Amino acid sequence: MPIGLAYIAAVLERDGCDVRLVDCLVSQYTAEKIKRAVEEHQPDIVGTTSVTLNYPVASEILKYCKEASPDAVTVIGGPHVTFRPVETLAEAPWIDVVVRGEGEQTILEIVGRRELEEIAGIAYRAPEGIRLTKDRELIGDLDALPLPARHLFPLSKYLALGCHCSLVAGRGCPFNCVFCVGSKMGGRRARYRDPRLIADEVETAIKYGFTEINFEDDLLTLNHDHVRTFCDEVLSRGLRFNWSAFSRADTVNAEILPRMKAAGCTWLLYGVESGNQEVLDRAKKKITLDRIRQGVELAKQHGIEVMASFIIGLPGETRETLQDTVDFAKELGTFYGFNVLAPFPGTEVWERAADYGIEILTDDWTKYDANQAVSRTNEVGPDEINEVLSDYYEGLGVPPIGSDAQGDQSGGGSARRKPRSPLAWHILQNDVIESLGRLSAGADPVEDLVNKVAERTQYPRDHVDENIRRWVGDGLLKYDSSGDLVVWRWS
Repeated sequence: MPIGLAYIAAVLERDGCDVRLVDCLVSQYTAEKIKRAVEEHQPDIVGTTSVTLNYPVASEILKYCKEASPDAVTVIGGPHVTFRPVETLAEAPWIDVVVRGEGEQTILEIVGRRELEEIAGIAYRAPEGIRLTKDRELIGDLDALPLPARHLFPLSKYLALGCHCSLVAGRGCPFNCVFCVGSKMGGRRARYRDPRLIADEVETAIKYGFTEINFEDDLLTLNHDHVRTFCDEVLSRGLRFNWSAFSRADTVNAEILPRMKAAGCTWLLYGVESGNQEVLDRAKKKITLDRIRQGVELAKQHGIEVMASFIIGLPGETRETLQDTVDFAKELGTFYGFNVLAPFPGTEVWERAADYGIEILTDDWTKYDANQAVSRTNEVGPDEINEVLSDYYEGLGVPPIGSDAQGDQSGGGSARRKPRSPLAWHILQNDVIESLGRLSAGADPVEDLVNKVAERTQYPRDHVDENIRRWVGDGLLKYDSSGDLVVWRWS
């Protein structure tokens, strides 16, 4: 669930705006659906967000919105356009405003009809050309923000997929790794929310039906006092849920890990990046291989699983360093995954590619999914990089890159795992429930639904039956009846 949009929607609702959210992550995406939503809602302003990988789709969505309602103001935000505001407006005349950086206060001023030149943190078209206003200061008090407007999302669909609930405990990262825009988007000084408010949000998520939380912070375990206070709050309230977080191996110790475990932490993702110290140093990771080993072992000793995340193709990468990374990943004795360097706009490796010996091979943003080489170093090219990744996935029994059997990878990232519920994913991506229409009422409406879904999905009937009945039992699927007709819907 896109937590950024949930925050934007929340501040708009609190300001008295009538907000509608169109979620095409868990439904079929078509131009007609977008246009129909705009025509029905008649919005004054339409906004979307994106990262580099899905920027082309985000831009396309706003094009459809402008076609459906030429007078609506179209706004786009997110890290990609933050660092390419002029290029974005130049290549997409259907986009009116680019929001740079944090957008909660900015969108309120846009909705409030302030003159654009007075609004900090945007780019827009003026008679004299594209203009950038002054940078907007980061939000100092995150506790002043309302809780994300999750109620506007189709929560039943996310629950059917078995998704975790995304949550933010703070913003900002003091590190400046050359491949990351985290510190530029969130600031080098970490800002934290009140642990009690975080626990309140967890309680709300549990009431919605979520059993797992993933903290989206760049580095949750940076401030141990903050983490400890949150864990104590969870334990004092008796909250029962599992949670995971992004971390670094050098930001955990034997004191904080057992507290986290007691409060429900089950997974940590460590950004390891490379198994070669020189490559780590060039990437400004500021960590040693020995410290990584220690951090992995500590987590394992305290019953917390670790996913070690690696990036191949970093500055200074050679055939030898690639092998070092493969060997180190196996040595750690934990779960691990490989990503391919994607030099995102705004990263130091993008801005200073030549200085780092990096050649960027394409600006086709749809290829920036960390699953394929879009750059090369002086020593290794796309073939060598992709070969390492292919060998890794072959070991997992995953189809090779580009294989039709791999399925749609538009979600990005290198974790090309199957959804927890492939059937649910198929049903949602094809709007199967919505397309059934009105069914004749039979003795058992659930049985009738199972038969219809089995016909349309080609999944084994017993598998369909098991899932449909669970979703009905959990209240995720419901039906309305009128006379001899039944209409099923996601609750």
